[in-house]
Amino acid sequence: MAGFHVSSLKPNEVSVNLRSGTFALKWPEESNKPVTPIAVNLSVDSKGFYLICLNKVTKETECFDIALIHDTRTGSEAILPRGALDCEQIHIGVRASLEDKWLTIYYGNSFVPDRDLRIIHFCFSSPTIAREWTEQLFQYGHNPLLRNLSGLECLEKFHSRTVNSLIDDRSDKTISVRNLIQFLCKGTRDVNKETKILKALEYLELPCRPEMFIDPDQFTFNKFVRFYMQLMERHEIDKLFDATKCEIDIDEGVLAIVPGGKHRRYLDWEKIRDFIVKQNDGRGDAFGKDYYDQKAKDYVKKYTQHNKHFVEKGMCDESFLRYLLSLDNLIVDPTKFDLFMDMDKPLSHYFISSSHNTYLTGSQLTGRASTEMYRQVLLTGCRCIELDIVDSEKKTDEPEIKHRNTPVRSVPFYNVICAIRDCAFKVTPYPLILSFENHCSARVQAKMAQLLVDVFGDTLVTQPLKTHPIEDNCALPSPNDLKYKILIKNKKLTQNPKSKLNNTAGQLPIRKTDSIATTTSDQSVGTGHPSTSPIQSSFVNSPNDMTQRKQSVFNEIRNDLPMNEFDTQLTSDNNRNDIIIEEEDGSTEEEDIVPANPTDILNPDQTVNLTNNPTYPTNSDALAESKATKAMSDLVHYIVPRSFVTFAESEKRNRSYEISSFAEDKAQNLIREYAIEFVAYNQRQLSRIYPRGTRFDSSNYNPYLFWPVGCQMVALNYQTLDTPMQVNLGLFSFNGGSGYIEKPASLCQSTGSFDPKGRTNVENVVGYQIDIKVISGQFFCQDREPTYVDIEMYGMYADATKRHEYRLRAKRWNGFQAIYDETDVEQGEFCIRFSKVILPEMASFRFAVSEEDGTFIGQSFIPVAHLRPGYRHVVLRNQMNIPVQSATLFIYIRKDVHVDAENRELIDQLVSPTSVQPIIKEQQPKQIKFKPLSEQRSHSVGEISTMKKYSNDEITSLPDHHPINSPIAHRYPSTTEMNLSPKGVPVQQRKRLQSIAMIDTNSYQNRLIAASQLYDKERLCRDLDFNDVQESKYFKRKRESIETKMRRASLEFDRKIQYEEERFHKCLYRQRTGIYSANQRPSHQWTQTEYNDGRTTSLIHPRIVSDEMKQAETRLLDLYSKKFHSQNELEYKLSKEYYNDLEKYINDYYSKQLNYINDTLKHEQARVKGDVRVHMKTETKKTIMTETDREKIDSLKEKIRQMNIEAGALAIRKLQEMHEQLEASIQTNLQNSLKRLHKDKDLETKNRFSKYSNQLNEIKARLQGEIHGYNSHHPRDSSSSNSPYRSAITTSASLSAISHEIPANPSIFLPVLPTSSSSSNLIIANSFDSLDSNSTKHNQYDNEGFMNNVNETTESTRL
Repeated sequence: MAGFHVSSLKPNEVSVNLRSGTFALKWPEESNKPVTPIAVNLSVDSKGFYLICLNKVTKETECFDIALIHDTRTGSEAILPRGALDCEQIHIGVRASLEDKWLTIYYGNSFVPDRDLRIIHFCFSSPTIAREWTEQLFQYGHNPLLRNLSGLECLEKFHSRTVNSLIDDRSDKTISVRNLIQFLCKGTRDVNKETKILKALEYLELPCRPEMFIDPDQFTFNKFVRFYMQLMERHEIDKLFDATKCEIDIDEGVLAIVPGGKHRRYLDWEKIRDFIVKQNDGRGDAFGKDYYDQKAKDYVKKYTQHNKHFVEKGMCDESFLRYLLSLDNLIVDPTKFDLFMDMDKPLSHYFISSSHNTYLTGSQLTGRASTEMYRQVLLTGCRCIELDIVDSEKKTDEPEIKHRNTPVRSVPFYNVICAIRDCAFKVTPYPLILSFENHCSARVQAKMAQLLVDVFGDTLVTQPLKTHPIEDNCALPSPNDLKYKILIKNKKLTQNPKSKLNNTAGQLPIRKTDSIATTTSDQSVGTGHPSTSPIQSSFVNSPNDMTQRKQSVFNEIRNDLPMNEFDTQLTSDNNRNDIIIEEEDGSTEEEDIVPANPTDILNPDQTVNLTNNPTYPTNSDALAESKATKAMSDLVHYIVPRSFVTFAESEKRNRSYEISSFAEDKAQNLIREYAIEFVAYNQRQLSRIYPRGTRFDSSNYNPYLFWPVGCQMVALNYQTLDTPMQVNLGLFSFNGGSGYIEKPASLCQSTGSFDPKGRTNVENVVGYQIDIKVISGQFFCQDREPTYVDIEMYGMYADATKRHEYRLRAKRWNGFQAIYDETDVEQGEFCIRFSKVILPEMASFRFAVSEEDGTFIGQSFIPVAHLRPGYRHVVLRNQMNIPVQSATLFIYIRKDVHVDAENRELIDQLVSPTSVQPIIKEQQPKQIKFKPLSEQRSHSVGEISTMKKYSNDEITSLPDHHPINSPIAHRYPSTTEMNLSPKGVPVQQRKRLQSIAMIDTNSYQNRLIAASQLYDKERLCRDLDFNDVQESKYFKRKRESIETKMRRASLEFDRKIQYEEERFHKCLYRQRTGIYSANQRPSHQWTQTEYNDGRTTSLIHPRIVSDEMKQAETRLLDLYSKKFHSQNELEYKLSKEYYNDLEKYINDYYSKQLNYINDTLKHEQARVKGDVRVHMKTETKKTIMTETDREKIDSLKEKIRQMNIEAGALAIRKLQEMHEQLEASIQTNLQNSLKRLHKDKDLETKNRFSKYSNQLNEIKARLQGEIHGYNSHHPRDSSSSNSPYRSAITTSASLSAISHEIPANPSIFLPVLPTSSSSSNLIIANSFDSLDSNSTKHNQYDNEGFMNNVNETTESTRL
């Protein structure tokens, strides 16, 4: 729930040296002009928003937004521009190396060099000054607050820019009104906006004519806020201010009059407190009354400092607007920008910020490779970068980074890893993964391994951690375990433990390739030392057998995957003990794979000659290119690539250190068919997704296609700041920008039941209903109307929205503010409603504002889990997720637990037991509509997969009424001739007409229909005994499991109730006797003297019940309500599984009956048709033998054919009629069974509803009886329930799920099951009833009796 937290976000504390400024020389950015350094004065404004560069010659000022400073470098990291060393003017100050006095700033709205990324150079007089500016500017630029500003701080930033950039040193350091107008109008001529600006200046009593000048000391931030209010015309804030019931200042001595003669309005601190409580979903008791009282007073004091008159009174409209724009009212909890997640879980439990082809600056085919891209990507917090490594084009031993088979120019590998070393942990200390796509020869790989060790040093993981061995069934280490560590993802050798050489000498010789000349260094890679790889395989020793098994591996995998996935796989046949398999997909991405055990995936006889396959490469050079070396293998730990075969095979291996990479298309295909298995795979080990090879323009796919199944490393092209990249940057800006985001618990639980494609509720997760109203938008320096606001939902597949599905158009635009919705929030009209967010931890909103033609203005990405409801301002950001334009959206958000109307009443009673009177309505069972079984069988895979499927073994273990499992017996008699001579026919013609007389239209019915299995209706349509099914072993175990879970869930509440009952009775005793010292001891230790003083005290009158007594009663009622609430939600979750299984079993039972009669009908129809053909052939043959007239033979043959066809058709029609009767009977039986099921569910729902309501009412009456001394059935005083700060009951995870996936029928609850908690409640109620009856006779009440009753109460509660 939303609350107030102390955030560690702090503004920049600018040092005195940087505020006062210093002299420097600025190197011109235009390289085509004559090079002459520019003398400037550098300074930083007081809040650390801008680097101010004043040209000492032209007196022009340029302001650099410090939030757009990517990096600052000096010394050896600085890059001197061409000609700097030869320029005499640049050598100023002390004698020192020019690099040490140099400052290089990387600045702009892009990560790509030479595009929008500017490289700005300054030279200082000493290395000390250069180092100070380098360190401080980088620290200021990467301050989390500067990258997550509130609306109020955006105004401060804009004010700083306005003042510092418009000050003209040529006019006594004043601000020209004309320049201010041009600045706010963005250089365009707009008469309406100019008039509005001049009127606002006049209102502030500032110079208001274009030719006039403004003194910066008069144009303070306080006046700028009022200037902002006049330009924006925030009428929606005025309405909200009036709706909060403001007061009117009538103190004539200090009367403040606004234009129009109206008194200045204000909100006192109590109104502010009520508003704060309402902002937080009305749960004002979340932190207690005192907390919100103090918070409201602090806010009044904080936001009225600009106007001392209102400090003691409250907030005026301006102060109220300041609060709404402030960090205290930020739409996201500010603490979420800090490092707040648990970083001690395995690596597979995090989303990891990942880059694809990191070296490219543009297109995949024609883009340029750049070392600088690695620095820029790492400075965003990216934790997985890619290196495509090839042999040098100059035929040297130096490896290079290059996009193979493209004209992209290469960059040296050494330069790249040096850049990685410098920036690896500059913004985040958590582990960095280097994903190698290795195409180097053995000699170059040896050089590459040595370079990695030399450059990275101790940061490179060269040995497994002792606490996390690389073994089967062992989890990966956590980000905290690998802080400041670099992991290598590269192909890895595996050794044959059965090798004789390995067993005797501990060495693994590598044979020389037959077709390639291998140097000495190649031969020594794997021979001199035993491999330290922890991964072992069990390959046999025979070279021929080895070759066959490797070929079988590839053929087995090739059969399981699309052909283009293995078009260019490589294998090395030249190594007996070290085997490497490399996969190269259809795109330019190539993944390096460690082989699977052949015994894991092959049949013994599976030996196919792979070289006969024309699509498989057999080139020896290609094989040598894919050869791995021991030197590189020794550097690969925890991230070992492996070819993906199947999810079942990966689960069997259970090796968390293995990783598979998938092209986006391949991954989507797997998600369509094996989403649940994909989730389980990602719970155990890592997966990497990369763009398909046809994205030549370096565009990106939506990462939310793969995050819902738990894919950790979803690699994107950082050089393209499209919408998917903005979403990626938005997500990873949270959790301190560490590059690691903890996955939702549902994606990490090893139950294997979470279906990411399902539309049902997620177990133990609160579902939300979110309503959004976009009220207005505020835009400075916007020359065109911000026409559209798009609200996009990302998350689980059921939660995601389509492009432009929720698009709002501006209704009015005054040049500075756009109005999108003017309706009143209180009327309940919302622009957008997301009625059911299944997994809020995974869901996120993206607000995007654009012009009429689609031109981008700003966007903001907000996870639903961090979203705070109420009236909030959304600060818009650029494509890099940095707020730069001081633009905001004013919105209202309502975030509720998703509950349907049928359960709303129950929840209201459980949440507010002291204010809501329970009303038990008779719940009439609704008419159940049944779908035909043919429709039920055509459900989608996603719907069917959410229910349990029963195997034949499970069904046969239930009561024996399953004819569907019996084999189909075809009991048809053999065909016999029927000698039926018609009467009246001469004897001479009898033989000739014998065949015709044998054909009777009822013959097939007499012979086949009578023997049909469809006659056996009793067996085929046997009704299901509902009671026998529930008494079966499976459902018995299910119910026993439910009872056990209910008992366990009750234990925690019983302990809390025991404690609160004891506190309640101590309060009750103090109320009656006035003995307050008893509060320090348990009730069973009270003395007799303390009871003697209270013998003559009278009963407590309802009107004088103390606040302490009311609070004690409220706490106890809340605890009981929470207990009932918890029991109710648990019963719901368990009942959903129980009844789904039961209903699924019923449907399966009758569906199989229907399938059986369908199969029987088809078989018997085919039998009739076959019998007709045989009979026609036999009769025709007889006719030919007995008749000599050709014409008569033809006539008789036609008659025989027609009569047989007619008889067969009649028989088939009869079979169909019998089938229809059986199908109708099965449908009737199904409907009756489901009606019985729903009837029982309705009855149990009604009983449970009554049980919880009655128990809650009895406890309420009992507590009132104890307080006031009357019988427990006496009606309680309603006034005692008025506790405005009563502890609310937060509806927890699963009760919200009541409204998810509920049929029209309200019967979704489990039957009332006997639990220990219910029996405990009965004991408590009985013991307290005895106490209530005694309390009505207080004059006869003795100390001993009172002591006994209290002890009994405590003991029964404990039980």
